[in-house]
Amino acid sequence: MLAKGSFFSRLINRLWVKSHHVPLETVKELKVDLTRPIIYVVEQNNASDLLGLQTSCKKAGLPDPYQPISINGEQISALIYIHSWSLFAPKTPQLQDAPYLARYQQLLDLHQKDKNLEVQLIPVTFYWGRNPGREGKKSWFDLTQQGQVGLFHKSLIVLKNGKDHLVRFNQPISIKKLSLRGEQQQLAHKLAKVAMRYFDFQKRSSIGPKLPNRKQMIESVLAQPYLREVITNTAKAEQLSESQVEAQCRGYLNEISANFSYSSLRLFRLCLKGIWNHIYKGIEVHHAQAVRDVCQSGAEVIYMPCHRSHMDYLLLSYLLFEQGVVPPHVAAGVNLNFFPAGPIFRRSGAFFLRRTFKDSPLYAEVFNAYFAMLFKQGYPIEFFTEGGRSRSGLLLDPKTGLLSTSLKTFIRQPERNVVIVPIYIGYDHIMEVNTYVKEQAGKKKEHESIWQVLGIAKKLGNFGRAFVNFGEPINVKQHFDQTLPGWRSRDVSDVELKQQVTTIARQVMVNINEAAAVNALPLCAAVLLANQARGVDENSFLQQLRWHLQWLSMNAQDSLVTYENGAADKLLQQALAQNKFQLVDNVINCTEQQALVLNYYRNNIVHLFVLPSLIFHTISRLSEQKQAVELTTMVDCAEQAYLQLQKKLFLNDDLPIADVIAATINKLLQLNWLVDNSGQYSVPDHGLSELMKGHLVAPFDKTSVEN
Repeated sequence: MLAKGSFFSRLINRLWVKSHHVPLETVKELKVDLTRPIIYVVEQNNASDLLGLQTSCKKAGLPDPYQPISINGEQISALIYIHSWSLFAPKTPQLQDAPYLARYQQLLDLHQKDKNLEVQLIPVTFYWGRNPGREGKKSWFDLTQQGQVGLFHKSLIVLKNGKDHLVRFNQPISIKKLSLRGEQQQLAHKLAKVAMRYFDFQKRSSIGPKLPNRKQMIESVLAQPYLREVITNTAKAEQLSESQVEAQCRGYLNEISANFSYSSLRLFRLCLKGIWNHIYKGIEVHHAQAVRDVCQSGAEVIYMPCHRSHMDYLLLSYLLFEQGVVPPHVAAGVNLNFFPAGPIFRRSGAFFLRRTFKDSPLYAEVFNAYFAMLFKQGYPIEFFTEGGRSRSGLLLDPKTGLLSTSLKTFIRQPERNVVIVPIYIGYDHIMEVNTYVKEQAGKKKEHESIWQVLGIAKKLGNFGRAFVNFGEPINVKQHFDQTLPGWRSRDVSDVELKQQVTTIARQVMVNINEAAAVNALPLCAAVLLANQARGVDENSFLQQLRWHLQWLSMNAQDSLVTYENGAADKLLQQALAQNKFQLVDNVINCTEQQALVLNYYRNNIVHLFVLPSLIFHTISRLSEQKQAVELTTMVDCAEQAYLQLQKKLFLNDDLPIADVIAATINKLLQLNWLVDNSGQYSVPDHGLSELMKGHLVAPFDKTSVEN
């Protein structure tokens, strides 16, 4: 019988417990089929858990877990649980005695009788608080044991962490697919074994390792054999005592190291939630399920986002926490270590590094030792692959120092599973954009300070929306296996490692661009600046917007690019609300100063339009030279320009250029933007051609592409 709780427990659940579920769009992200039966699998038959599940199911649009389901006239509970409730901690039953074994067998038997039946098992995990605790300390509220506690113990956990309750729905398991494999009794035992281990493993991998004690962490880093050797050699070289050099190293570590505090993170999260609600109309997140899957696999995660704004630090940590994954330790520039921001960031997981290590080789060794220690102990890590914020809107060439340190640490322990997650971050409005324009014009960069923060705070207002798209993850072990055969059984040379670092760094940038979010302002900026004139009739502009949306719709089904698939006039209104250009007397126009700002936003997404632009430029050039406009001549003409664009804009290099050109031509033919006359291509609409050409200025001029 399912636990429904007393009147008192239901009252607490209603008034005290605040449940938050992930994924937010559960049905869509997990591809749940609401037309087929759903059974939830939970760890314990506990009223607090089940009432929270009921609330979350209602929000997510899923069936009520307390309502039994009917299968071929047979009434079956919509819940399977591992442990029943008890006053004290329950003992895990022997597999052969486990009550849920009979439930699995029943489901398998039903599928044997009805070949059209397809029950979906949805495992659900509950987190009453997500504080992993401190290293060296034990707590009665240890999260990894919450599913196996008694009624009294659980009541205390609910009272303590009721405002921090996360309900996590996991990928549905198809009983039908399982029923097609092997003996039914063996399958039931296999399902039961998986269930017994599933929840414990998931909580350990999702909550992450215990947080380090800062002082102990510093002493552990100083005790590393390699760093001890560095200290000894430095003392001899500089004629100092080892204690003096060690004191210097300890000073560096106090400057560098994070002081992660879960309570500070929760407080910071509440403050940020208020800020986001004030300055943003919404934060759109896409492809987060892939990240949750990576975390659930037990992999060690390195987040590598692009860098648009100082808001990136805050936004990403906040979102990862909201998405139910372990918040990372974040590499931040030492320029952000000023009062009061520095201490707040440090307690929220930031560790600080200097812009350059060249003047202090000892600092470099200490930093690398600290970073390697974080990595070895399995803490998620985040660093911005470009090093600093992009002032142009284009992705910058990657800085490979931290990636190199990560890969060196990985090679020493190749059995570990390390996954890199590239992340695209975009905004309707970037608060520093005017500063970027001035810096591009030659103005010296201002140093960050509390006064600069207060100055920005005065301007907080309508920033529109923020967009975070998670790109295709890169499994480091698989990458090494594919590109460096036999690497596990031999030493990897410095040259080979450098090549791997360069290759992976570039792939990260490619994957970021391939997960771009095309929101209203960058799209309108791209369209407006593609016109030779700075003023465009409103109706013409709307048609041009539709053309660009048509091109985006030609992306492959598995593309991670997201775009505003709405009416062109609605997109225009969203962009106009940011006051970056104007509509006057039915004419869309911008000033020269506004054009400089719009260029930043255009550059966020221009890589998505360079291929059709290059094709139209190529056709124009071949026509001017009186050459045949056919595939071979187009490939010959466009090859050098494409290779430059590929390098500059981090375009995918998986396919030969001939295949890329042919695929682009095929898309243009499907849109009727090109006409095929027996292998000779022509342009039916020269207005469209000139517009698309506007995304590239003189692509056959090497200097122009470089700039």
